[in-house]
Amino acid sequence: MWREILAGVLMSVDVLILFSLVSYRKQVFTLAAWVAALHMLFPLIGYYAGIIVQNYLQYASPYLSGVLLSLVGLQMILTQSPKQAPLFSPFLLAVVASIDTFSVSISFGMLKVEKLIFILSSGIFSFLAVFIAQNIIYKHAIMNRAFIMRFAGLILLIMGILTLQNI
Repeated sequence: MWREILAGVLMSVDVLILFSLVSYRKQVFTLAAWVAALHMLFPLIGYYAGIIVQNYLQYASPYLSGVLLSLVGLQMILTQSPKQAPLFSPFLLAVVASIDTFSVSISFGMLKVEKLIFILSSGIFSFLAVFIAQNIIYKHAIMNRAFIMRFAGLILLIMGILTLQNI
């Protein structure tokens, strides 16, 4: 159960970073609800895609999911700077922020983690991340966004390595 909750937290880190770069004072609740809905929809689709892939690649899927998680984590660690916020509407920006949850959730689908807990934690934490990003980080610029990104990448890398180690 801890893996699913931790994965939900990690899926919301990009929301925290992206929405702390720009200010959207109007409709923050609606925006947070939209982000949360997308952060539950994309992982759900990715989860089922992972199960389908796992059925076809039954013996290779634990290796594949461990490698995918490790590569995503490594990419986050090696990123030179956090994502720069594109000049999109906030609702389109939410789609951009949610797309990566699809690819990561494919790995969790292959691992057959508890779907409901993972999906709910991803939605809840991304909902909260929009409020934290808009009301605390953007206003006060208190967190180093690059550090947050690298720390989340390190956690994903460790999860991928642990997955490979448990095979």
